[in-house]
Amino acid sequence: MVSPVFVSALYYGINKGISDILGEGSKVLSRKISMEMINFLEDVGYLNNIKDKEDLIKLFKDFGLAEDLKIEENDDEVVFIIINPTLDLFIKKMKTVPQVCPFIHLLSLPYSKLFNVKLMFKDVIIEGNKIKLIFKKVIV
Repeated sequence: MVSPVFVSALYYGINKGISDILGEGSKVLSRKISMEMINFLEDVGYLNNIKDKEDLIKLFKDFGLAEDLKIEENDDEVVFIIINPTLDLFIKKMKTVPQVCPFIHLLSLPYSKLFNVKLMFKDVIIEGNKIKLIFKKVIV
């Protein structure tokens, strides 16, 4: 098994390097990288069988990204509550600029497809052993 500290260091190094070289343009590149991560997971079959929230939660936990995941939603927002995240060092270090983050698109894109809603990243809140990723629902 690969150490979560090593993966956190890898993600941080990639993000910091991209940000330092490209500045604000790094967000575009980071989004493209995240989309390619999603494409890869679809191509190898990991995202093709998600039929409900429970499937998404199971996949997230099976990937070893967290001990648990809760999903809260209302008319305006969807909040993914990541409990005891594996890559907490990375998230805490990148809180102000979450870019190539496996949590963000691994959760928001399958959720968007599943419920036919567009999500826009709004905020990240760290509360002890929990990380809340907050998305605004966008009407298309």
